[in-house]
Amino acid sequence: MSRSCAKCGRSMEEGFVVDSADGGASSVAAWHRGTPDRRWWGLKIRKAERRDITAWRCTSCGFIEHYAR
Repeated sequence: MSRSCAKCGRSMEEGFVVDSADGGASSVAAWHRGTPDRRWWGLKIRKAERRDITAWRCTSCGFIEHYAR
């Protein structure tokens, strides 16, 4: 799929945002509905609400768009 940059009109490339945990494990960043539910151990996450984030970066100006799929 080809996209054009909303800022300069040049081409964009697909990628993703890396989310690194304290333990060193990496995963794809995700979007969750609502506000953060903070607990003493971290955030309470409902996996059914998780949507991986796809990022598109302009190869010319560097503008980034994020989409939760």
